[in-house]
Amino acid sequence: MWKYLFQDHILGRGLDYFINSLVENVYFKGNIIGATVYGTEKYKVEIVKEDDEIIELSCNCPYADDGNNCKHMAAVLFCLEDKDRALKIEDIETNITKLVKEADTVLVEGFLVDILKNDEKLLNRFKSSLHCDISQADMKRYKNQINNIFRRYAGYHDFVDYKNACDFISEIEELLDNDIQAMIDNNQLKEAFELTNYIFIKVGNQDMDDSDGGTGQVANRCLEIWQEILDNSSIELKRKIYNWFTGHLNGSVIDYMENYIEEIIFDDFKEDEFMEEKIIFLDNKIREYKKEENSWSNNYGLGELLLRRINIMEEMEVSQNIIEDYCKENLKINKVREYYIDICIDREDYDMAIKLLREGKGKEKDWPGIVLDYSLNLKNLYKKTGQDKLYKEELWLLVLNYKAGDLELYKELKSIYTDKEWMEKREIVFTKLSPYSGVDKLYVLEGLYDRLIKIVIDSNGLYMLIEYEEILKDIYPKELLDKYENTVKSMATNTSGRGYYREMVSILRRMKKYPKGKEKVSEIASEWKSKYRNRPAMMDELSKL
Repeated sequence: MWKYLFQDHILGRGLDYFINSLVENVYFKGNIIGATVYGTEKYKVEIVKEDDEIIELSCNCPYADDGNNCKHMAAVLFCLEDKDRALKIEDIETNITKLVKEADTVLVEGFLVDILKNDEKLLNRFKSSLHCDISQADMKRYKNQINNIFRRYAGYHDFVDYKNACDFISEIEELLDNDIQAMIDNNQLKEAFELTNYIFIKVGNQDMDDSDGGTGQVANRCLEIWQEILDNSSIELKRKIYNWFTGHLNGSVIDYMENYIEEIIFDDFKEDEFMEEKIIFLDNKIREYKKEENSWSNNYGLGELLLRRINIMEEMEVSQNIIEDYCKENLKINKVREYYIDICIDREDYDMAIKLLREGKGKEKDWPGIVLDYSLNLKNLYKKTGQDKLYKEELWLLVLNYKAGDLELYKELKSIYTDKEWMEKREIVFTKLSPYSGVDKLYVLEGLYDRLIKIVIDSNGLYMLIEYEEILKDIYPKELLDKYENTVKSMATNTSGRGYYREMVSILRRMKKYPKGKEKVSEIASEWKSKYRNRPAMMDELSKL
């Protein structure tokens, strides 16, 4: 296994490169394997192997030049692993096909019967491949199969822990992708729908460590299957499906899973009878929400429902006047207000749009994200309508408060002043902005490197240093070298694993590129070899310096 040679985040990036087909021109020359990997540039990777063991890895990218194993190397190794796996599968299939063809027919039939009578999963798969009708007994077998998957992974405590979650979700997805997809292909839509619903509800109600988002994966796959079933359904089956969906928005499905059901209800079912029923359904839900106590979550949910109703009215080609009257009745809900503002802007009723935006800023003052959106719209409308004083005031509010430190807004503010005026105005900005509000980018724009270096030196870790190293290295080499030294010495006080020590040595390599950096690195390495001699992994990484 070669993966231990890479840090986890490098492995992840390498896998992304492989998945996105960025590895090309793989060749084999003796014990050398070479390939081209397309990243920000074209990189050449070579791997030397002896007896299937990796002896040497090389790449001409900057990260590898510093002595690190890079994402390009990992991408090529993922590619090789995939090729090996494909060849093994092909060999196995060839051997099995030959074995079955040469076997006695009676023996094969008897062997198949013995297997199928003891394995419900294979029996279901076999019947599906023969396009057999699905009986109630078959449906019971399928549900038993699903229940067994849950029992195996959830255990006595009915909880799927993190280490089992991935395999659990994979088995569920396999059943959806193979068995249920085969039912759809065989036009057994009613049965496919029933089993998909069964899985959807059980997964949604299963207690598990869902750190990797497995529940969402299954729910999205169920959504795709539902849409495929609907695309092939008669109107009679569609009615039954619609009734099932609306009937399960009553709390029987865990709340966040209801979103998937709502999505398919409102994105599909475009026939007139369903459009009318959706209006009735929404009106009932809206009335329920309006009775509840006012809160952010309640307003958000109500806003979603109101927008859905407006969208349906548009699809039904209801008169624009009726739609606008409905919007005006519900302007206190932010989403509806935003929707109506867009209508006003589209028909160039800027006075009404500005009035609504100002009111919105006042009503939603406790919600910074909403205020920012309103302010950006106001700023643009003031500019469009020639209201220069109000435009300037709104722009200042954005730069100092609502979107403090934003580079594009800062440039826009700068553009409305003369160079002489701006020298004074920019100091107002710098005085009021904190070092954590993106002021470093503004210093770069203005060429104020004496201020930038202070932020870099005072920052935690090396992120800011590396971000601005190319700009500052020639101007402040001593200060940056000291920052590197202080950071890496602080890191050395912690005992850790090889990856951590490799990162420290990488920092030392960067330091060597500074004036007097080689001497400083030599001094630090000598000190560590004495002080931390009982850390073998650290000593090993230092030897590669």
